[in-house]
Amino acid sequence: MTESYESQHGDVSNLELTRYTPESRIRHPISLLKEMWHDLKASRELAWRLFIRDISAQYRQTALGYFWAIFPPLVSSMVFILLRSSTMIDARQIGVGIPYPAYVMMGATFYYLFVDALNAPLKVITESKMILTKINLPREALILSAMGDALFSFTIKCILLVGIMIYYGVSVYWTVIFLPIPLIGLLLMGTMVGVLLIPLGLLYKDVQSALMIATSGLIFLTPVAYLPSTQGTLGHIMRINPITPLLMGAKDLVIRGIPEDLPTFFLVFGLTLGFLFIGWIIYRLALPIIIERIGA
Repeated sequence: MTESYESQHGDVSNLELTRYTPESRIRHPISLLKEMWHDLKASRELAWRLFIRDISAQYRQTALGYFWAIFPPLVSSMVFILLRSSTMIDARQIGVGIPYPAYVMMGATFYYLFVDALNAPLKVITESKMILTKINLPREALILSAMGDALFSFTIKCILLVGIMIYYGVSVYWTVIFLPIPLIGLLLMGTMVGVLLIPLGLLYKDVQSALMIATSGLIFLTPVAYLPSTQGTLGHIMRINPITPLLMGAKDLVIRGIPEDLPTFFLVFGLTLGFLFIGWIIYRLALPIIIERIGA
């Protein structure tokens, strides 16, 4: 006697039914927001498992291991230190307030938190394309996992930074307890740009190469190794660079006590949250279409 489907697989009446229609979900914003919030909450455990998997895979087959996490800021810092030693950069004139190697390493460490957060979303989504085409999972888990990767790399860099600051005897202000605020801003800003680039990056591999070039040049247009200039073209670029208020806010909390331009800091932080939310919506709407195109 052949058993029925229900006896083999259980009662199918309780299974959640998913309907696909040609109508855009943006026409029902309340329903879309509820779905986004539900998937975000449901993503936490999966995001943690993906984070552990990615970290294990990233450092398992490397001879130098976690050294690769500190390599970019270390090299960038050495470049600026060499420029200063050849008098192309005069730390006394820019008034950094602490030994220059410690200052530039601090700036590079904070800057690469933004860079890692920028590159991580597209990297994680690209590596998970095959999973996405076969399994319906909360897509937010991948973004949370990417943010975890960036934070893990930043933590390793901070160990080196703390060692350098202790070596040079750098004293910090008590306001360092507020340091997570601008650091979260840098993390969210990088994630925001990375999420906005996911649809284009999945279709064209050029985006990843362009990001590497752009972030390598952007470090010279960001006050990583010196104070923001107020003159010339470089000064104008630094003033409109959205990374500047967050980066300088982080450095000021450590070595000066309070950010010099709090209104701009909070404005950029608020805009980052707003554009991150917009990027999240675009990500939700565009990713299924792109996955279908990839799997075709």
